[in-house]
Amino acid sequence: IRASMGLGAVLLGVSIIGSIIGGLGIVGFSATVLAAAAVFGALMAFPKMTTPTPEKMLKSDLRTLAGKTEIWLEAQRPALPPPAQTVLAEIGTRLDQLSPQLQHLGENDPAANDIRRLVGEHLPEMIASYGRIPAPMRKEEHGGSTPEAQLVSGLSVISKEIDTITRTIARGELDALATRGRYLELKYDGPGDVPTLTRAPE
Repeated sequence: IRASMGLGAVLLGVSIIGSIIGGLGIVGFSATVLAAAAVFGALMAFPKMTTPTPEKMLKSDLRTLAGKTEIWLEAQRPALPPPAQTVLAEIGTRLDQLSPQLQHLGENDPAANDIRRLVGEHLPEMIASYGRIPAPMRKEEHGGSTPEAQLVSGLSVISKEIDTITRTIARGELDALATRGRYLELKYDGPGDVPTLTRAPE
């Protein structure tokens, strides 16, 4: 939005100048293109988005937790192997699905504590542990598996657990919706509530 507004300001300014002096010509047109590209690129690049730390993610409120986690994951992506990057994309999708539910979840709800530990502790610790292993050793087998495979497996477990939490929260909403629907049926659509039209005798 900021970059688009800057680009619009440049074009508006050039239009005003062009109308005053009676046209810009080839040189003016070229300068306009360069100025527009420079302004747009600068505003797209700065200020850069701050990457949250795991500590801040752990302490953040539930409404912003999913978004901050996705920003943090995006910053970790280049340092991870392609299979792990694929699972990170899956985790991002899961967090997108979970985010609307976190807007209405209480801070002391068991599900809130679970998701906070999952993305604020377990997820960062797993990626950090992998990062501390020397690069040449990440594909060497250790304990029947390689560090890369263990990372992918652990991230997959986290992804599935986020999906489980999402479904658990949704199940409560589904039950509440069904209960409310049944209540309305009994209250407004029960026997005797709607008069029955009978045909008058001839």
